[in-house]
Amino acid sequence: MNRLLLLLFPLVVLATPFAASLFAVPRDEEGVRRAVSGFVDAWNRHDMEAFGKLFAPDADFVNVAGEWWKGRQTIQMRHAYAHGTVPAGAPGDQQRYYGIFKSSTLRFTQIDVRFLRKNVAVAHVSMELLGDARTPDPRHSVATFVLTRQGGAWLIAVAQNTEVNRTVT
Repeated sequence: MNRLLLLLFPLVVLATPFAASLFAVPRDEEGVRRAVSGFVDAWNRHDMEAFGKLFAPDADFVNVAGEWWKGRQTIQMRHAYAHGTVPAGAPGDQQRYYGIFKSSTLRFTQIDVRFLRKNVAVAHVSMELLGDARTPDPRHSVATFVLTRQGGAWLIAVAQNTEVNRTVT
């Protein structure tokens, strides 16, 4: 019996990657793209409730100015403030940023997706923003999104927005 196990063990080891690939969850690139595209859709509708639902409850967001926002509620509130969809006094001393994006439109020019694990993906997105109240010029940035599949849905766990050739203050 021990000899039989010794003979079968190498076969089992060799067959394991093949068997795992047969039963693995497919890499849902289209699902990741849909989740990331929800960011631009909610932005352009200025629907900050839908925007917030794109993020995991414990998500992190680093904006172009290097501010690190922690948690879905903070991320949603900060964006709602900049979109002018909440009362002006909400975040306190950020008055100069109130409503700066209320007439803006965002466009993704490229989305690249890479899977780190079957339930973890990274999306790098090239973006163009028009209608920032502080500048007549389009703003260009690259965002990095780390998404995790939770309960069958892809949610943004981490996001960082890096402006290319920053021209606004």
